[in-house]
Amino acid sequence: ELINLSEEASRDIVEEIILHKQIRSAESGDLQVKIEPVHSIELIESAIRKIISHEVGKDKHICIDEDCANIYFETDKMLLQRVIINLVKNALEATEVGGKVIVGVESLSEKLRVWVKSEKIISNDVKMQLFQRSFSTKGQGRGIGTYSIKLLTENYLKGKVGFISNESDRTIFSVELNKIFPPDNADQR
Repeated sequence: ELINLSEEASRDIVEEIILHKQIRSAESGDLQVKIEPVHSIELIESAIRKIISHEVGKDKHICIDEDCANIYFETDKMLLQRVIINLVKNALEATEVGGKVIVGVESLSEKLRVWVKSEKIISNDVKMQLFQRSFSTKGQGRGIGTYSIKLLTENYLKGKVGFISNESDRTIFSVELNKIFPPDNADQR
């Protein structure tokens, strides 16, 4: 059991180092994008496998939406997986023990939307600061998650990040991407 805990802790540390290295490269404009065909459900399942053993997921459930689109599209698989992991991790941090987070993909005409839903509602004062670097409701030394989601999605994956948080919908973060990755000179919005 101690070996398993050590392996998990080591994996988490390596993941954090990789994330911070990616963020530095992204902020300086040096991050390389590798476009390849990606399968929606395989990508979601892979992201869930990487986060499920994380401490933040303990005694919580991650479900794939039953209507999750089963499609292929073009993107940088590793960067999008990083975005999805951060979305799920943030949702899990806001979820009570025994609660669940739902992940899905919606196929639109030329685009797709990856979304993550949690039950907690975000307060208005937090909404205003959500994507700022180093803003966190979880304490000192945090606040890179939502910032990195926006940075990677909008600057490198040529997509859009959005969220809604209210009584009827609860909280849903979404990433909208083109199914076919646009050329560098194409308008992404």
